[in-house]
Amino acid sequence: MRDISEQLRTPLKKPIWTLALLNLTDGFLTYWGLLAGAIEEANPLLSGLPPLAIFMLKLLLSACLAAFLFTPLVRLESRVWHYFLLAANFVYVGILSLHIIWIVLLYL
Repeated sequence: MRDISEQLRTPLKKPIWTLALLNLTDGFLTYWGLLAGAIEEANPLLSGLPPLAIFMLKLLLSACLAAFLFTPLVRLESRVWHYFLLAANFVYVGILSLHIIWIVLLYL
């Protein structure tokens, strides 16, 4: 019963945690793809940076997102925040789908 009450009190915990993991995964796969010469960075804010700098920024962003798990933000019962985080997660799932495509094309 404690797990259910904990989940009800922290409705944004899973979307924030998922976003942090998806962002970190994107950073790692982007770093790998750039080093392999299989991809180019599509984000215009990051495209001029070296691969390691992109990965470190993604790592820092993921750490910042994970830090939100220890703030009152996770207890907000806001539909706006919930849908915003869900939309961001769906965008990252799309980006990771592109990573899967280049990995398959590169290694098959």
